[in-house]
Amino acid sequence: MSLVTTAPSSPIKHTEKTEVLDGVENTTNTIFQFLCNARSGISACSPYPTLPVIMGPEYERALVNLKNRGVKVRQITEITKENARYCKEQVKNIDELRHLDGVKANFAVSETEYVATSTLRDTQPVPEVIYSNVKDVVEQQQYLFETLWKKSTSAEEKIRQFEEGTTPEYFEVFTDRDREVVSQILLELAKSIRKEALILLPNARAMVRVDRLGFIGYIIEASQKGATVKIICPLSDENLEILKKISEQAPAVTILNGDNCLYGVYIIDSKKFLRAELKDPKAEKFSEAIGFTVYSNSKVGVDSLRSVFELLWKERKLNEDLKIHDKMQQEFINIAAHEL
Repeated sequence: MSLVTTAPSSPIKHTEKTEVLDGVENTTNTIFQFLCNARSGISACSPYPTLPVIMGPEYERALVNLKNRGVKVRQITEITKENARYCKEQVKNIDELRHLDGVKANFAVSETEYVATSTLRDTQPVPEVIYSNVKDVVEQQQYLFETLWKKSTSAEEKIRQFEEGTTPEYFEVFTDRDREVVSQILLELAKSIRKEALILLPNARAMVRVDRLGFIGYIIEASQKGATVKIICPLSDENLEILKKISEQAPAVTILNGDNCLYGVYIIDSKKFLRAELKDPKAEKFSEAIGFTVYSNSKVGVDSLRSVFELLWKERKLNEDLKIHDKMQQEFINIAAHEL
């Protein structure tokens, strides 16, 4: 909802009503009166911040007036690379500005009133305004705003991401109906490997499933280009042929024998991870085997899973070394016994 400041021709009456107003003068007066009537707070939501065309004396005076009266202004908008600089100025002018991806709502609500407009384009005047001071309507819009507010993120953080060129954190959860989507995400992760891939497969057949998906081909290619690839997976006759393929085409890939577990983990370049529940161990396809899945670039999540993987890796490596030691010791004993 854009803040507009043109003096009203007549005040809005306080009898309960909901109405639609059109015409530049009517819409402007309605919005201005809404600002004047606010006593403690205005909560606004718009697909983009206030238009630069009203970043002038009238707009500045409106903000000063609201602050002088102790009216707190909160706004939700979509901060993009194109408007980040302008939003940075907005942060200085209003009490709280937050970001929400893909926000479409265009409204503002105070303690007693609600106004909404159609989406503004360029510098055109507001074509139409919906106004209401009906208590139920106002409370519904207050609830809607608070719901959106909880989903929004800090404007300062979003602006800093654009300035520093960093990627915002995400945490996506997928259920059974999203299985094919998860399959595509796993392939995209494999294609994106640059430095390192840490992979925990839940059972021997899991290696067969990801090979059919095309995942193994991508990690072989990544290894050939210099990436470090470590895999923990139960080894058996079921995945023997794939092990041979990896050994022949990408001998630098390290694979350790693991135990059956309830989930698979894929950590790529210490930046992203995918953790998929194993729902059907005997399934032939990856999409049929998985259940609840989490995909994220959360640093905390990545670091946590990486630590778990490294502990498992050290444990399995120690077991392998002990087996080799026991075998060598037994061979020595056999040789010594034969010599005697």
